[in-house]
Amino acid sequence: MSFEFADAVVLCLKRNKRLGIKPSSQTEIAEHFGLSKPYVNQLINGNVANTANTRHWIEEIKKYVEIDE
Repeated sequence: MSFEFADAVVLCLKRNKRLGIKPSSQTEIAEHFGLSKPYVNQLINGNVANTANTRHWIEEIKKYVEIDE
């Protein structure tokens, strides 16, 4: 839930778009997990409360977009 996470997600989505693989957008992330597009955007940009549910979805997004820490 920091700018570093948001930057990493954007870089991974751009990479995927260039390579023609999914996910290449926040919309595809939202559709994959059955979440709303605004909620995914808020998760990525850190505009949500720091709860167990938030941390769960952030970890799931990291795995899905293949962010290595």
